[in-house]
Amino acid sequence: MPRLSERIKLSNELKKIPISDLIVKAKLLVKAKGYQKSTIWHYNERFNDLQHFADLLNAEKLSAEFIAQYIEEGKQRSPNHARGSVQRKALLNLTATAVDAAHVFTIEKEDDQIRTKFLRESLNAYEQHLKVQEQRKDSIKSYLQVATKFLLYLDTKKKSVPSKVTVIDIREFITDLGGKWSHRSLQIVPSLLKTYLKFAEFPIDLILFASFHTLHKRKPVHAMSTENIEVLWKYTESSDVDLRSKAIVTILLATGMRPVDITGLKLDDINWSNGSIGFIQSKTGEWMNIELFPVMGSAIIRYMTEERPKGTGLKYIFLTKGAPYRRISPENCNHILKNALKKAGVTFVADGLHCPRALRRSLVSRMIAKGIPIQKAAASIGHVGEDSVDLYTELDMKKMKSICLPIPNSMKEWLMT
Repeated sequence: MPRLSERIKLSNELKKIPISDLIVKAKLLVKAKGYQKSTIWHYNERFNDLQHFADLLNAEKLSAEFIAQYIEEGKQRSPNHARGSVQRKALLNLTATAVDAAHVFTIEKEDDQIRTKFLRESLNAYEQHLKVQEQRKDSIKSYLQVATKFLLYLDTKKKSVPSKVTVIDIREFITDLGGKWSHRSLQIVPSLLKTYLKFAEFPIDLILFASFHTLHKRKPVHAMSTENIEVLWKYTESSDVDLRSKAIVTILLATGMRPVDITGLKLDDINWSNGSIGFIQSKTGEWMNIELFPVMGSAIIRYMTEERPKGTGLKYIFLTKGAPYRRISPENCNHILKNALKKAGVTFVADGLHCPRALRRSLVSRMIAKGIPIQKAAASIGHVGEDSVDLYTELDMKKMKSICLPIPNSMKEWLMT
């Protein structure tokens, strides 16, 4: 039996209840927590995996031996990633919570593994700094995750003083993390690491290296073409399109709202008397108030009166078409937009030109073309921070051309060769 079994604490309650019953109770607990549909789906997939493993071993109830084999099998599936075994431990702890039993595992936090006192104090100070900055909980979690892993790396290298850390250490940390994280997750590391390095007053060359010589975030999505915008407006006028799709595409075109905010709209968010929609943005937590354009109002009213399911008691505007009725997911908006373009015969390419973000950028670019300042145009779709507004400066091609400097002759010769 793996040595892991020595750390398993299996209570009497868990020994008595069949695994299938534990899973049922845990699923109910997950559902009661109010997670999004996609999160619940992932949990259910893991529960199904646990049940499948129990069936393979003919295990009816939990035992220390079964749990040890279950965790070990997770390690064998993903030998290069510790995430699999951590998730399995968390899942077993969740089943224990569902029946008011003691946890099977005591999962040690990463920051508890930092042995050097100075590094632990630095991390604690950084956490307080982020809270003072009034960062969102999810953002603080991401910042701390990268900082914690970096400090753990320094701890293993026995480098507790910033002056002893070199550019090579930064490079090796990123490389080491690259073997554990996906490429997409790794893209956010440079900016988050740079923030911590600046806070902890590391040497400037390390901060610059983290900024320019490591992986960067992918480029922003380009604006959708004018031709495709016209195609989508024609789509909303078609008679063979369901009313829910018409309303959602109309809102995307007219306001550039994020899918998560569209699907989160409630009946009370619309003020029909003064023609406005007010809601708290899911991404920023900031209040947003936009004009309820007549074309939007008519599309929403038609959907609500002619197609929206009746008597559900739900306050969300956009619901699923079949029972059990619930709010649609943001992924539904993406599907509706792509389906609209497909019906219009638009050829797809893998550059993100057909996603809702492309519509947002297209809306801002049209405003800028009409002479509206970039800050005001970006704020109209919910961006207020300077960093967010900077994303749209590239759309003002006229002003960008006016400040471009000519290429020096020496550089021209170099480019030619």
